[in-house]
Amino acid sequence: MKTLNGTIFLETKDIRQALKIGNQTCLELFHKKDFPAKKIGKSWLVMEESFKEYFKNVQTNE
Repeated sequence: MKTLNGTIFLETKDIRQALKIGNQTCLELFHKKDFPAKKIGKSWLVMEESFKEYFKNVQTNE
């Protein structure tokens, strides 16, 4: 987890721990076009609020 100007960014390790998934599954998620992640250098980051909103929408659409 990283913080920049009060905004919390989650890294792949944070997502893996939160969802209890492996590295490959996590990377597949981060590569989905509708997943709100960005690659910065060698790191994948997603804003915490965007992550929560994404999964709220995924659960609603099921």
